[in-house]
Amino acid sequence: MAYSLVSTTVDKLNNILLDEVALLVGVTDEIERLSSTLTLIQAVLTDAETRQVKDKAVKIWLERLKDVSYDLDDLLDEWTTEALRLQAPDEDCGSSFGKKMVRGFLSPVTSFNHVMLRHKIRIRIKEVRGRLDEIAKEKSQLGLRVDCGESERLDSEVRRGERETSSLLDQSLVVGREREKKDVLDLLLRESSGEVNEVPVVISIVGMGGLGKTTLAQLLYNDDDVKGHFNMRMWVCVSEDFDVKRITKSIIESCDSGASCQHLDLDMLQSRLCKMLCTKRFLLVLDDIWSEDSEKWDKLRLPFQTGAFGSRIVVTTRSEKVALAMGTNCMYKLAVLSEDNCWLLFSRGALKRRNAEESSELEEIGREIVKKCGGVPLAAKTIGSAMCSRRTRSQWDLVLGSEIWNSGDVLGGILPSLLLSYYDLPPTLKQCFTYCSVFPKDWWINKDVIIKLWVAQGFICSERSGEMEEISKLYFDDLLRRSLLQDAEIDSDGSIFRCKMHDLVHDLAQSVARSDCSVVEIRKQTLFNLNNVRHSFLIGSDEVNDEPDAVASILYKADKLRTLVLHSTISRVPHNLFRLRCLRALDLSRTSIEELPPTVGQLKHLRYLDLSYTCMKELPEEVSNCRNLQTLRLNGCARLCKLPIEMRKMISMRHLELDDTHMLKFLPLGIGRLTELRTLTNFIVGGGDEGCKCGELKHLNHLQGRLQITGLENVRSKDEATVVAGKQMIKLINNNSNPKPVWKNQNR
Repeated sequence: MAYSLVSTTVDKLNNILLDEVALLVGVTDEIERLSSTLTLIQAVLTDAETRQVKDKAVKIWLERLKDVSYDLDDLLDEWTTEALRLQAPDEDCGSSFGKKMVRGFLSPVTSFNHVMLRHKIRIRIKEVRGRLDEIAKEKSQLGLRVDCGESERLDSEVRRGERETSSLLDQSLVVGREREKKDVLDLLLRESSGEVNEVPVVISIVGMGGLGKTTLAQLLYNDDDVKGHFNMRMWVCVSEDFDVKRITKSIIESCDSGASCQHLDLDMLQSRLCKMLCTKRFLLVLDDIWSEDSEKWDKLRLPFQTGAFGSRIVVTTRSEKVALAMGTNCMYKLAVLSEDNCWLLFSRGALKRRNAEESSELEEIGREIVKKCGGVPLAAKTIGSAMCSRRTRSQWDLVLGSEIWNSGDVLGGILPSLLLSYYDLPPTLKQCFTYCSVFPKDWWINKDVIIKLWVAQGFICSERSGEMEEISKLYFDDLLRRSLLQDAEIDSDGSIFRCKMHDLVHDLAQSVARSDCSVVEIRKQTLFNLNNVRHSFLIGSDEVNDEPDAVASILYKADKLRTLVLHSTISRVPHNLFRLRCLRALDLSRTSIEELPPTVGQLKHLRYLDLSYTCMKELPEEVSNCRNLQTLRLNGCARLCKLPIEMRKMISMRHLELDDTHMLKFLPLGIGRLTELRTLTNFIVGGGDEGCKCGELKHLNHLQGRLQITGLENVRSKDEATVVAGKQMIKLINNNSNPKPVWKNQNR
C-alpha cells in the first residue's frame, strides 16, 4: 500500500513540474527535491513492506511515510485548487488549468493574493520536506535495502510475515462437484419414513473458505428436480451480521420481490412470513453464516414451522459450531477438490491464449503449483489467473519456488495463492484493489461507480486527463481477469455493470489496507476511532434508524477521511460532516436528506458527490465552489427542481447524471463551459431567459454514451435544434469505442 501511494505521489509531482504550476508559483526547486527524496525512499519500499510484519520499527516508519504522503497529496491539491480560484470567475477558460496552467493568468487585482499563496505554499512545502528528509535518513538506520529487481522481488515480498451471494450461477464454469451435488440432493428430496420429523429440516454444508460451499448451494438451488419439488424457493446471504429483522425482511423479499417491508417491526414481519409459508413446502438457503448465537436462530426460525412437511433449510458456513447452533439435522462436510479438477480450474486461466506446444511445456510445473493449492478451488482459480501474464518457464519456476507457500499464516491466514496474486499486481492496481475493501463484504460493486471513485482518489495518473476513465476500465477488467473480482453481471447491452469480491479476497484487501479502509455499523453507543481512517463506509442499523447525532459521534475527529459512504435512512446531514475537509468522495445516496448546508462549498478536495435518490429539492449555490468536483450524481432525485446558477464555474466536471429528475425544468446558463464533460444524461433546454439553450451543446466535444434532450418546445428555431442535434450525435458516436448512443428528443 505504501509503495503504490508513494509511486502515485511521485507521478503527481512530476506532472506538476510538466504543467508549469511550480514555475508559476516559484517553487520548482522544492518540488524537484521532494520528488527526488520520494524516489529514493521508493527504492527501499519493497524491502520495508517485506520486513514490517516482524519488525515493529519498520512498520511505524511505513505508517509515518504514508501519513506524510497523504499530507503532501493534500497540499498539492489545495495549491492547484487555490490557484484555480484566483482566476477571474467569469473567464471562459474551460478546464485547461487542470492540464496546463496559462502563464500570467493572474490579474493585477489578484497579485496580492498570488504573493500570499506563494508564501503559504513555501512554508508548507518546507515543513513536509523536513518530515520527508527525516524519514529518508531513517531508512539507512533501519538497514533497508534497495529494491533487488523483478527477478528477486517476488521472493523478497513473500517473506512478509463482506461477500453477498446470489442464487444465479453459470454452471458451465463449475468443475468436479457432481458427487457432492448428488449427495445433498438426496437429502433435499428424500421423504422416507425414517426422516427426522421436523419442519423444516436443516442441512448444513460446512467447509473452509474458498472451498465452494456457495457454488454447491447454487447448483442445488437451480436444479430442475429441486424447482419442481418445492412450492417456494428463497435465497438469502447472511454473512457476518446475523440480524434477525434484516434476515426476515430479506426472506420476505425473496418470496415476493414486490413486497414492501419498510417501517415494519419484527412481529409484523414474522406474521407476514408465517402467512407466506403456511402449508407451503419451501426451500430456504441461508448462505455464509458466522454467528454461533443459538438464541438468535431460535427467534428467526419461528415462522418456518408453519411450512409443510418436507421443507428444507440449507445453511453454508465455515464452522461446525455454527452449524450446531443452527440446530442442524444433517451436516455435510465439503471435501477439497481433486488435483485433476483443480488443474482444470488453474489451466483455464494460466494457459489461456497459449498454443498446444506452450501449454505442454508448462503443464508439468503448473501441476506442481496446483499441488500447493491444497485442493481449494478459489486458490487454483486465482493463481491460475495470475499466471496468465507469466509467459516463460523461468517465471513459473519463480512462483513455484517462492517461500510464500510456507508463510500463508502471516497475514491472518490468507491463502498463499491470494498473496501471490496480490504481489503480482503493479503498484497502481494494488491501490485500486485495496480500495475495494471500503465496501462491506457481500456488497455489489458497481463498475461505473468504482471507476469514478478511483479517478476521484487520484489513483489514475495520465498525461491526458481524457484517458483516466478508460484506464480505470482496463484496471477493473484486469482485476476481474485475475479473479480478484468475481461474479460479474451483464446488463442488457452485454456490458459488465457490477461484480463482487469473494470474502477471502476481501480479507486480503482489508489486511493490506489495514486502517485505511473501515466499515462501521451505526449504533447508539458506537465507540469507534476513525482518527487514522482514510476511507469509511457507515452502515445504518435497526437500532439507529434516523439519528444524525449517532453519525456525528462516529465522525468526531475523523479529519483524515477521504471517502465517506453513508448507507442509512438518516434525514438530516450530521452537523460535523462538512468539517471533514480532506473528503474527495461523498456518497449520501438513498438517504432521506432534504437539503445540504452551505458549508458543502468548503470541501475543496471533493471530486465525487452522489446524492441520488434523496429528497433534495435544490442544491445550495455554494456547491459551485467545489471547483474540483468531477462527478455529480443526482439520479432519481424526484423532487429536484433547481441546480446552482454558478455551475459554469465547476470546470472540472466530467460526469453530470440527471436521470429521472422530472421536476427539473432547465439547466443553468453556461453548461457549455463545462468542456470536460464526458457524461450528461439529460440536457434540458430552458425557456425565455431561464436556463441554457440548445446551442451550448456544440461546446461539449467529449460527451459519450447516452444523451437525452428535453424541453425542445423551448427552442425558438427548429433549424438550429436540428443542426446542433445532428452535430452532437456525430460527436457521441465518434467518442464511443463501442457506440451505442440513444438519442431521445422529449417534449415536455
